[in-house]
Amino acid sequence: MDARIKDLFLKYMDGACNSEELDEVFMLIKSGSHEAEWDAALQEDENSIHLSDNEPSLQASEAEHIYKRIEQGLFSGHRREPINSAKGRFKFWPLISGAAATFLLVGGAYFFWKRNDIPPSVYAKVEEVRPGGNKAFLTLSNGKRISLTDAANGNIATQAGIKIAKTAAGQVIYIDEGNASVTGGKQFNTIETPRGGQYQVRLPDGTSVWLNAASSLIYPINFKGSRERRVELHGEAYFDVAKDRAHPFVVKTDKQEVAVLGTQFNINGYKDEPVISTTLVEGRVRTSDLSSGESRVLLPGQRSTVYKRQGQIAVDKVDTDNVISWKDGYFIFDNQDITSIMKVISRWYDVDVEYKGVSRDEKFGGTFSRASNLADILKVLKILGKVDFKVEGKTIIVSN
Repeated sequence: MDARIKDLFLKYMDGACNSEELDEVFMLIKSGSHEAEWDAALQEDENSIHLSDNEPSLQASEAEHIYKRIEQGLFSGHRREPINSAKGRFKFWPLISGAAATFLLVGGAYFFWKRNDIPPSVYAKVEEVRPGGNKAFLTLSNGKRISLTDAANGNIATQAGIKIAKTAAGQVIYIDEGNASVTGGKQFNTIETPRGGQYQVRLPDGTSVWLNAASSLIYPINFKGSRERRVELHGEAYFDVAKDRAHPFVVKTDKQEVAVLGTQFNINGYKDEPVISTTLVEGRVRTSDLSSGESRVLLPGQRSTVYKRQGQIAVDKVDTDNVISWKDGYFIFDNQDITSIMKVISRWYDVDVEYKGVSRDEKFGGTFSRASNLADILKVLKILGKVDFKVEGKTIIVSN
């Protein structure tokens, strides 16, 4: 037995691997090698886990059935394909007790199984749906609309003394070479991503913004002559704001304003969501409800939730890595119902979703790569819960 490989598997189960170690773990699992080291690591990790008595339980027969399906694909000698890409341990809800359950919690980080879990005709339809990528449109102040997906890298426009360029990494940057005009503060550009798109923009003040799918940002060509740096967001974005104490940075959404001096935070303000949430990663921000006038100051690790219909702000602590995982190329679902999950999937894979008798009481959790094919994610959701999927064109029908 290779002690180093076993220790590597244990490190993976603890969510402590760096990117190089993760690559090695995934390669070992996919190749089907070092089964003895995997089993030894599972056993050692199982012995160290003690589930509390108040956690909901699963019948032993059910746990054994699920575990066998996982185990069948891990080192079975059949063709194995990773269904999801995890930064750390895969999470299961409800938490379950007993020996078989422990194997699920620590050994289920990666699923492998044969494609016959979903009928071939259905799989073929879903497999055609590819994940999103760097897609966006830039609308200049004169009304000209530029497809950033099709535009060549390099300089794409000049406005009010500001050069606008597209980089090879999928980013629009505004370059002030000292010729910026004050009139630029009264001219606005808009960058918008479609469903299935994302993009990054670096504003003239050095602020970087990551736009999630189906989102848009309206901003002046430059901030000269303004007391504050004000932008307007629809959808979801992550902000890394350049520090400038003399000119606060203000983000306006549908019913909220967020004022900062220099910090990193995420705003989710999609119109089809009942709330607007702001999560602070670094620094300090003040969120304000525009209807009630109520405001709250956030500290790192806190999230404010503005309830659109109630005019109230609630603040709680969250795992910021989960919230901003989309920016780093992951979906992390943490005890969410299927409708919340499918909203995220709909935006990224550019599909419509319909429901037929689906319960919102059942919760799901897990980590997936945003580069995964849609079929792979649906496979995992299907095996984890009492949910089924049917594909009709670009529509996913979800049922019990």
